Amino acid sequence: MSDDIQIDLSATQASSERIRDLLVAARRDLNLSLYEYTSKIRIAPSEIPHSHPVLTLNNRLDKKNDLICTYIHEQMHWYVTWFSHAHTKAWHSVINDIKSRYPDIPIKFPEGANTHFSSLLHVLVNWLEIEAASAVLGREVAVEVASKNWVYGGIYKIVLRDWDELSTLFHEVGVAPIRMATDMTPEDFALAARMEEAPIN
Repeated sequence: MSDDIQIDLSATQASSERIRDLLVAARRDLNLSLYEYTSKIRIAPSEIPHSHPVLTLNNRLDKKNDLICTYIHEQMHWYVTWFSHAHTKAWHSVINDIKSRYPDIPIKFPEGANTHFSSLLHVLVNWLEIEAASAVLGREVAVEVASKNWVYGGIYKIVLRDWDELSTLFHEVGVAPIRMATDMTPEDFALAARMEEAPIN
């Protein structure tokens, strides 16, 4: 029976509170609100960070810049979900262009993102992460964090290698410059909250 033993959750709670405090401090010191498309955040010690339905971080992100970049990365998933539904024609164009550019894109984790579509998607999301993190932390820091990130490591290499060409593409289709969260309407946030991006034909 549960009352026959004592279970100490203090370490788990303390590690989660540390991540909370790091994020709160980052939001106090930096203008992250421009890139916050959701304000509901979970800290789940054993889970892989993910974006939907609730942006979730884990307790392994104990370095400030790593935490900020991961947080921005997951926020960029919300941004891309919004873009895919608000600008579906451009969404189809950009994903199909990425697909044609990278026929041998890495798929197997950790170099890739486990599925072909997710790897294509992360070319866009990783680029947006670095772009937004550069505005928040400075270009040098954003690139350093991305270049050392072993999760999606092959995709980060592609993005950093082909930065200028991808920048041109993303500006042409209108996914960049990034539309600030502070300019979003409630209807925009509702699109961003959808569980899936718009289907690709």
